[in-house]
Amino acid sequence: MIFLKRIEALGFKSFAEEIKLDFDFSMTGIVGPNGSGKSNINDAIMWALGEQSYKTLRGDSMEDIVFSGSSERKALNLAEVTLVFDNSNRSFSSLDFNEVAITRKYFKSSKESEYYINKSRVRLKDIQDIALETGLTKSSLAIISQGSISNFVESKPEDRRKLFDEAAGVARYKKRKEEAIRKLSRTQENLDRINDIINEIERKLPSLQKQSLKAKEYSETFEELKKIEVSVLLNDILLYKNKLEDLSKEKADIQTEINILEKNISKSTLEYNQLRSTSGENEKELSKLNKDFTKIVEKISELKVAKITLESKKEKSSIDDNEYKISDLKSQSKEIEVQIDSEESRLAKLLNEKHDKKIKVDDLSSKRYKLNNELEHINKTISKLEVLIENLIIKKNSLDNLFDGVKNILENKNILPGIIGTVSDFIKVKKEHELAISEALQNNLQNIIVKNTNNIKNAIEFLKSNKGGYATFLPLDTLRANYINDELKFVIKNTDGFIGFGNEIVSIEKKYKIIVDYLLSNYLFVNNFDNAINLSKVTNSKFHIITLDGQRILPYGAVVGGSKKNKNLNLFDANKIEQLEEEKKQLIINQEEIEKQILNLSEEIDLQREHHNEIQASIATSKKTSESLEKQLTKIKDEFRILTGKELSSEEIEYKSIDEQIIKLIEEIAESNNLKQEIEKEINVIRSLKDQSSQKQNELYKSLEEDRNMLSVLKEKYSSINSDKNLLLEKETNAKAHLAQDYNMTYENALKIKENKLDNEKEVREKIKELRLKITNLGNINLDSIQEYEEENSRYEMYLNQSNEIYESIKNLKGAIVDMDHQMIDQFRKIITDVNKVLPETFATLFGGGNASIIYTNPEDILNTGIDLKLAPPGKKISNLNLLSGGEKSMVALSVLFSILKVRPIPLVILDEVEAPLDIANVERFAKYIKTFINNTQFIIVTHRIGTMENCDKLFGATMEQKGITKIVQIKLVDAKKITNSN
Repeated sequence: MIFLKRIEALGFKSFAEEIKLDFDFSMTGIVGPNGSGKSNINDAIMWALGEQSYKTLRGDSMEDIVFSGSSERKALNLAEVTLVFDNSNRSFSSLDFNEVAITRKYFKSSKESEYYINKSRVRLKDIQDIALETGLTKSSLAIISQGSISNFVESKPEDRRKLFDEAAGVARYKKRKEEAIRKLSRTQENLDRINDIINEIERKLPSLQKQSLKAKEYSETFEELKKIEVSVLLNDILLYKNKLEDLSKEKADIQTEINILEKNISKSTLEYNQLRSTSGENEKELSKLNKDFTKIVEKISELKVAKITLESKKEKSSIDDNEYKISDLKSQSKEIEVQIDSEESRLAKLLNEKHDKKIKVDDLSSKRYKLNNELEHINKTISKLEVLIENLIIKKNSLDNLFDGVKNILENKNILPGIIGTVSDFIKVKKEHELAISEALQNNLQNIIVKNTNNIKNAIEFLKSNKGGYATFLPLDTLRANYINDELKFVIKNTDGFIGFGNEIVSIEKKYKIIVDYLLSNYLFVNNFDNAINLSKVTNSKFHIITLDGQRILPYGAVVGGSKKNKNLNLFDANKIEQLEEEKKQLIINQEEIEKQILNLSEEIDLQREHHNEIQASIATSKKTSESLEKQLTKIKDEFRILTGKELSSEEIEYKSIDEQIIKLIEEIAESNNLKQEIEKEINVIRSLKDQSSQKQNELYKSLEEDRNMLSVLKEKYSSINSDKNLLLEKETNAKAHLAQDYNMTYENALKIKENKLDNEKEVREKIKELRLKITNLGNINLDSIQEYEEENSRYEMYLNQSNEIYESIKNLKGAIVDMDHQMIDQFRKIITDVNKVLPETFATLFGGGNASIIYTNPEDILNTGIDLKLAPPGKKISNLNLLSGGEKSMVALSVLFSILKVRPIPLVILDEVEAPLDIANVERFAKYIKTFINNTQFIIVTHRIGTMENCDKLFGATMEQKGITKIVQIKLVDAKKITNSN
């Protein structure tokens, strides 16, 4: 029979080179001088089958089994042995293969072994189990050395028993029993531990159960409260929202009225102040004109007195009455002519002034018209800006342009600690950089700034529990930026078109500087795309590069570009509002300046029109005066013609010295009258303007009083609405906070689960108070106790079940041990009985006569009894086995060995120089006796005895051509014998 087909070894002990031993015959010998390494084959088989004792392998440590090197060969790191078995008759009953290859590898560097069956990785235990199946263990018949043979007879009865345990198959049962006992011990320990745990749980359960019942009552009450209070809160919030919406509309209408009134009051106040200022100036001018008028009247009086005085000097006595009359008519004619000339000159002047005034009024009116158009445009622009600003403020406060998660966090920031706001709330960006920054930051503008990471945990839990969306958080305590080094910064700054680093062109409060550093320190901004491409090359495409119009080069070269509507610009509403407010402020300054100009123009136009009207009146008066003077002159000429019969002509009149003086006075009087009329005209104009101004001031003052009173009422109403609105906002916020704090719900999430309709709100609110009182009376609640009780109770039941199972397991293990004891007793008795049947014959064959038998040292305890031998060699009486010679001891041991093989054949037996103590005759007898077993057992015999060699079918010779390295040669003795016989 051939069971072991092949041995392959490399790096095991002295096998520095790979060896391969094919076993083609049932009896194979391994020969060689001492120290040649022949016994290493036996060691290799034991090692491959899982042997762990380095002493059994004839070494000081497991590392000794690896080739350690020689003078000509380096040491190896790996020892590997493979045993190939024929399993066609299923000697390895657990392996369903016709051929089984068992491999063991040992790595010197890691000091670890690997085991394989048919190249599949297995455990050491798997190898040991299949070795037990065939009896291939060091204490069995399979591997017998010279030492074990000589020690068999000398061993203690208890040690001698081991051989029979292996033969009887009891060894397997003993191993199982030992495992069962160990398992029983471990099981008992587990049972003790479990019982301890059960006792501990039993102590805790009553208290936990009580807490759990209380917590359940709380939870049920809380759920009932939640169900109705959430509905109440939602109704309240909806009511607040509707009222707030109405108040917002009313507030907006009142604000519009207030704005209109404030504009009217501002305009009227400006006009009123302007009128008062102008009235003051007119008063001064009127005072001056009155003084001038008094002076001119006095002058005229003086001239008239002088004229009368001259006229009185004429000597009436020198001429008769008729001549005097004629002379007087001439004087009167001259005086009237002077007056007519003066009036005509005045009229011509008035006509010219009238024309000039009309042109001036038209010019001023045209300027005022243009200014009014400009003012109207400014007013419309201001109105548009106000609407736009209001919409932006509403939009900013409404959070409608934010992600759901961001919106939910900001709406509930009053109950979420550490929430500061979004990035867009704190950064300031110049208008020319808005597009580029929005492209750089994109959704990062909605990142939420928080104080620390603990705040983030709370916020995320809030979002998760409400399914409120997601958000990105920036914790100030752990945020770190990746800055560009100074050397590279210097290069970047000197590149064409470079505008700035992202974290430098965006402004933010110093305490939040890390935010823009984190987001933008690696963003570079340039003026155009060509320079962006160049900068990307300079920086080896390491950074984000963005142009002012939003084209973008990503790290490693990808480009994002084109035209798109950038919605992120809406997130700069705060900046936009500031810009629009500044623009509105400038427009208001322009508005006030134009209104002042219009007022000044209106005053000037009124003044010129009054002058025009006064000139018109003066022209009419002048024409009437001229007509009257013409009539007087005609009358004087008619009277002169009647008296003299001649026509009165100024050229023919001869004047005396006194007359000339009178005429000169008349001319002066006429000029003074003209000046007096001019002054009078100015006085009339100013008085008229003053009267109009006074009336207008009164009207404006009255109007201002009414407007101011109305404004006061509106502002009071506005303030009242604002207070109401703030109160409602506070109530709405408190209601939402109530939802979030007590029920961990957002308003939006609560809307999704709203089911209850409030039929009687008063009853519902009373019910809420009742439930809250009930919760308060429950006292301290441990909500975890529900789960803790369930878990502990579940653990209690589990451990109780485990305890019962372990009790059952212990019972089964004890039963199995008893069964194994019975099985071992039966099998052990049987092997001893069977061996005793064949031992006498085997003993007589090997000794050439005599008798032998096996006896128990303790027949009452078969499980633990030792084994003793009763021997009677031919012609001897043996009272003490130690009196036998070495050869006799070996023959006794071999007799027992062969007897066991007869009754319990095993597939492989390795004999390592077991016949060394025998003489030549016994060696021959030993070798030939082995031949009787080869049909059922394969023998591998390590020997140096010629008698044994001659009976082997094949020999493997171990030599050491190189020191420390074993080399194997082989020869088939069958072929050698044939060659010898043929010769």
